[in-house]
Amino acid sequence: MTEVRRYFDRWDLVAVLSLTVVAGVLRLFSPILPDFFVHPNSGPWLTNCVSSTPIDPKGDPGTICGLAYPFNRGYPDTNGVLSPPNGQVFDEVYFPVDARDDVKGIEQCRPTTPLCRYNYFDPEPPLAKEIIAAGEWGYGWYRAHFQGASGDYIDLGFNTFGWRIAAALFGTLCVPMMYLLARRLWPNRLFAIAAATLACFDGMFFIQSRIGMIDIFPIFFILSAYFLFLVHIQSKSFNSSMISLIGLGFVLGIGIAAKWIVLAAWASIVFFLVLRIVLRSLNVEFGPPGWPFLSWRRDSGSTMAGVFWPTYLAVAVIALVIIPLGIYVVSWYPFFARGQFHNMTDLLNYQVESYNYHKNLVATHPYGSPAWSWPILSRPVLYYAEYSNLGTDVFTGQPLIARMSNLGNPWIWWTSLPCVASLPYFIIRHRSFPAAVILLGFITQYAPWWPITRVLFMYHMFGGLIFMVLALAFVLVYLAEKLPRPNRQLLVAGHLAMAVLFFGYFYPVWTGVPISESAYFESSGTPPWGPKIWLANCKNLPPSHAQLFCWN
Repeated sequence: MTEVRRYFDRWDLVAVLSLTVVAGVLRLFSPILPDFFVHPNSGPWLTNCVSSTPIDPKGDPGTICGLAYPFNRGYPDTNGVLSPPNGQVFDEVYFPVDARDDVKGIEQCRPTTPLCRYNYFDPEPPLAKEIIAAGEWGYGWYRAHFQGASGDYIDLGFNTFGWRIAAALFGTLCVPMMYLLARRLWPNRLFAIAAATLACFDGMFFIQSRIGMIDIFPIFFILSAYFLFLVHIQSKSFNSSMISLIGLGFVLGIGIAAKWIVLAAWASIVFFLVLRIVLRSLNVEFGPPGWPFLSWRRDSGSTMAGVFWPTYLAVAVIALVIIPLGIYVVSWYPFFARGQFHNMTDLLNYQVESYNYHKNLVATHPYGSPAWSWPILSRPVLYYAEYSNLGTDVFTGQPLIARMSNLGNPWIWWTSLPCVASLPYFIIRHRSFPAAVILLGFITQYAPWWPITRVLFMYHMFGGLIFMVLALAFVLVYLAEKLPRPNRQLLVAGHLAMAVLFFGYFYPVWTGVPISESAYFESSGTPPWGPKIWLANCKNLPPSHAQLFCWN
């Protein structure tokens, strides 16, 4: 009797749990550093605390640990007001503040309140900020019940840890979700392990999980949506197919309400579902023999082959149109609750204003970069920098500096590019459905940025990065499968080990661990393994000119 091959077994469970634990420790407890180098005769060997770092807006030195680090000192404006006022790093000056205002507006204003003080305009949808607010409120609750703090929960949690904890949790969950997606996309455990490991040790996945910005949340929902899409098209019964389709609609709706980039995932999934129906009408399979991902053949004998299509289409409209639209509207509840919106016309006008903001924005930024330059890591964004009073490097005697930028893992990004370019070969030559999903996902997440003329940043590549990682894992494992055992595992393990080594090398860049200036920039004291700044084509250009091939 032939043994039934399971989609997910105990070894998959071990792999998922192991990768999740590693991802969680790195995201929740970094910066983790060997303290015996700094204090060789005292203290623990390892610590996740940074000493002599700013702990308040005035820049007073102290010690901050884990996710609460870094705290950005404030700089006075022309009126002497310090900015940022609460240690915010980069766009934390916007999103955590809006998150707090959403909660305060519900608490202190009513739908009839004229000009509630917590009204604001932000061109992004509100749900990601509401998730950040949940983290702030939850941490405030914890402080009140376990640390003896008193006050409004949202105020007690309005600090660097409070507005980063939700991103850290969702960023951690992106790793097992990447595993589950890859395992469904191609029933190959090595492929799933490779994809999840690459996501775990990529710099952008890592740093966006440790900052109070909204970008990690839509990434999680994109991963979840594609996973449910695969569950749906692989369903063997009508009930499981309909349940997964409804679940897909809910996840897409939540994702779109977090950030509009999830619309690209919605479009890709709808395209595949329509194409699936067309191919079924032609009785055509697309994919490897015996694994018909994209169609229910009319002669397959499957329960799904006899589906009453008007019923399916009706459920699909509910799942993919009505449910996402309803969730999107409900996500704006704080605006109605505080009286900023009074009716649907106000909501629609706000969407038009948001679109016009993105369309007409003419601001410049020294870390802006064009879309074509993102995959080659031409211009990462510097999120945080501190150059004074951090202490002295015990090896070189140089002052310590701390910097944090959203540089991707160069080994992962650069080796993924030929893999993405090779996907059409797999689609045409092998009729590979996984390659088609990866390529269309990459195009729909990346191509829409090209015609946009407003200032853009490298983190806008984040949606496309999902599919760069999948393309790299796919091609890597495909090549490994051509080798005899155990060489196939050694090829994949070698590539993943190099990704982990690169992660360790650039770890100070992603965590803001203080190191000497010569460890960042090429100079007489630079270690034998070289500086962190690899691309140094940095010129004195005005902000309106993109500073390319410059990591400074």
